[in-house]
Parts: sequence; C-alpha cells; structure tokens
Amino acid sequence: MTKTILLADAGYDAAAAALAADYPELNIIAPDAGDDAKALASSAVIGLIADTATVDAALLEALPNLQAVLKLGRSYFNIDVEAVRQRGLSFGCVPRKGPNCVAELAMTLILSLSKDIIVSNEAVALGAYRYRGLKPELTAERKIAFHWMRNSRVHEVVGKTLGIIGMGEIGCELARRASVMGMRNLYYKRSRLSAELEGVFDATYAELDDLLRQSDYVCIATPHTAATERMIGAEQIALMKASAYIVNIARGGIVDEEALIEALQTDRIAGAGLDVFTYEPLPADSPLCSLDNVILCPHIGGGTGSNRNIELGAALAEMSRLLAN
Repeated sequence: MTKTILLADAGYDAAAAALAADYPELNIIAPDAGDDAKALASSAVIGLIADTATVDAALLEALPNLQAVLKLGRSYFNIDVEAVRQRGLSFGCVPRKGPNCVAELAMTLILSLSKDIIVSNEAVALGAYRYRGLKPELTAERKIAFHWMRNSRVHEVVGKTLGIIGMGEIGCELARRASVMGMRNLYYKRSRLSAELEGVFDATYAELDDLLRQSDYVCIATPHTAATERMIGAEQIALMKASAYIVNIARGGIVDEEALIEALQTDRIAGAGLDVFTYEPLPADSPLCSLDNVILCPHIGGGTGSNRNIELGAALAEMSRLLAN
C-alpha cells in the first residue's frame, strides 16, 4: 500500500520525479510554483515535508490522517511545534546539504585563523627559521622545535565567543559545530528564535552592537538584501575587540570592504576569513591579497553545490523510517 507524502514547498517537483523510482512505496505530491500546500491537502496524506513553508494549525487541520511532519533543515522556526505535538504527530528534522557545506567552511576559517595558518604555512615553506638563528635538528620524543615561529596570533577557540549575524540554517549549523568546540554562541537576527530553538542550538540572542562588542569571532551568515547592504561598516567594526576576527561566508556586499581593509591594515581587528567579496573573483590588485592576517577563499562555501535530490532523498528516507515506527 502506497503512502501519500505532501511536500509543503514548491520547487521540489523535479527532485520528487527523479526520486520516485527509489521510493515506490511513497506517493509524493509536489506542488508546482504558485501552488498552495493547503490546496493540495487531503485525507490521503499521512506525511508532510517542509523546507521554509509555514506549517501551522490550519494546514494541519486540512490533513486529518497525518502521522508525521518532517523539517528539511534543523531549524524548525516555521513549524507550529505546539500544534504538531497537540496532534501527537511524529516530528523530525534532517540536515540540508547546502547549509552544512557553508557551516563547515565557516568553522574551517575560524580554526585556521586561530592557528594563524597562512603565516604558519609560509614560515615553514619558505624556511623562515633561517631568519631566527635556527637550524634543522633531528627530533626525538622530547626534543622538538616547539612553536619556533612564535606566532603571536595563535590561540585556542575553546572558551571564545562566536557572534553569528543571521541565524538561519547556516547559522544554526555553525552554532552546533562551535558549541562542540567549546565556544559560546551569541546570535543576532531580525526575528528572535524561540527559547526552544535557542536551547537546541546552544545560542543566546544579543543585539547587534552587544554581539560585536563581546565576540572574539563575528561570522556573517545573513542574506544580502537592501536592509543588510554594508550593515558591517567602520562604525560597527569600531565596536569589536582588537583581538577579534570577522568571518564572511554570506555575501561581500554585507560588509563595507574598504572599512574592513583599513581595519585589517591598522590592526584595528586581528584578522578575517573571507569567502565572498564585493567583486568576484576578487580583483588581483585588492589590498586584501597582500595582507597576512586574512584567509581568502574563491567562494567555495557551497561545497560541491546545492542538490535538492540529495536533500529530498534524505528526507524521504527519514519519512519512511518515521512512518514505519
């Protein structure tokens, strides 16, 4: 007997068609662009999968035989969890590929900055020991040239404060990783998360200025809109600690690049990890290219690219599991 699954978001119809043969036990209803999930609701639907579409009491009421709700992504801000629980429905989340990839890069940049990785790599590759009166010697268990570069920027991230600007799926995935590393998470978002979600992601809300003042790392993970254009400029950077770092894995236009360059050149902040820029590729004559306190990436945060087949496939596999219980 086939089980009818409704996708609450449009845009997954091609992925659903591609995956249909892999899940013959599921009848997947995928809305076309402009379709409303409620209009496709029926008593036949027993599973509901949502990405960013709102799942509220009205939609749930239109699905009288619903057994399970599944969120694509771990931040279930768009789900009326109280209504789901009152119905006694199974409820779960599956991570999305795209946000995971970007969060991985953000964490990589944070860890790399903490080890002054650019200077460290160049010091070894260029034989900088020669300028420190050192010479290579055979090592043994208790005979090593520990920290021979004496990099002043090397530190540990445990106990440091990470400020995340934008707490969508990427920000939430980053908070999970930072928490495991022993970091304290602050976040700023136009619409504050529920207390439940703040607990899930071990993150505390802070107004933007407070976040900038307290954070050892400031990670920008908010969409680039008219409202966020150059939201981090000279005034905001001036609030940061001199020992703090900026990590931008969102869009270049959210940061005033000229103000950032000046802050990096004058050691107003300690450094930056950048995957995105005002102009891409980053122009070869950009001052950023000559700074040793910056890690530059060629917009690789998305990894191998978003793949709705992979994301929906993971959701369908989890839905099958939920409905089997």
